[in-house]
Amino acid sequence: MSASEIVIRLLTPADTAAFCALRLRAILDSPSSFSSSREDELARTPEEHAQRIAGGPLHRAFGAFDGERLVGFAGLRRDPMRQLWHKALLWGVFVDVQQRGKGVARRLVNACIAQAEADPAIMQVHLSVNAENNAALSLYESLGFIAYGTEPRSMRVGELFYDEHHLALLIR
Repeated sequence: MSASEIVIRLLTPADTAAFCALRLRAILDSPSSFSSSREDELARTPEEHAQRIAGGPLHRAFGAFDGERLVGFAGLRRDPMRQLWHKALLWGVFVDVQQRGKGVARRLVNACIAQAEADPAIMQVHLSVNAENNAALSLYESLGFIAYGTEPRSMRVGELFYDEHHLALLIR
């Protein structure tokens, strides 16, 4: 199936099992790209996962589907605190290895941006990206995200430390 035939849509609670399976594969494939470890993911209940991907207007996630198979995802979460309500966080962007390089991640991120733009309370979208992930950084910058800082040793995977760049997209 070509990338243009990949369907991007909001995930629902019915997609929880597929999301969990792909998320575990994502963490195994790219452990330094995710704050969660395999153990963290396995410790969450199915209800917690469903809340993360389809928990109302504050917690949404989009999936990329090749037919019935989930091949990518990206989440958008808004802080529930009123003084931070103007910010949303883009999280968990991942595309299966076989679908990379075809614009699927761009479509997922664009779906999250459109979701944020549709909410008049959201004025900016933030994200963090591993400083070594040049492909992801290039994608985000090409969509208008601007870097505003780098956190040294932000994440530790085993004995290795990784810096993370923090970026924001001002939408209003």
